[in-house]
Amino acid sequence: MADQDNIRVVREAFDAWNDNDVERQLKLLDEKHVVESDTIPQPAIGREAFRQFMQIYLVAFPDLHFALDQILASGDFVVTRWTATGTHRGDLMGIPPTGRSTTTHGCTVYEIRNGKQIRFWTYWDTGNLLRQLGVLPGA
Repeated sequence: MADQDNIRVVREAFDAWNDNDVERQLKLLDEKHVVESDTIPQPAIGREAFRQFMQIYLVAFPDLHFALDQILASGDFVVTRWTATGTHRGDLMGIPPTGRSTTTHGCTVYEIRNGKQIRFWTYWDTGNLLRQLGVLPGA
């Protein structure tokens, strides 16, 4: 696929996150999709695993919103740099809701084949997020 087609797939994925639309996001994934993140202990494989991954954040931050700061494509890969904002209103991996507004930054590398996401690696500033939630001491 052309770089612009792969960018379109990734933009659709961000739109699905911003609309809290899990089903639309799952349609963009290959059935054996793999997600790797610094926030989970092992890769999540398959659509149902991704559903659980996405739900963690949508429950914790019902108003979660991603702004794409940069997007670059080369062949099967699309790299994004993003800013996420949200209000902590639900449990986040054992952290009770704080009601605090948060802003964090991250980077996700997508691998796209035949119009479907087959893998992505996402890395973000979880330390900064945890400081905003009061879990870690301030800088």
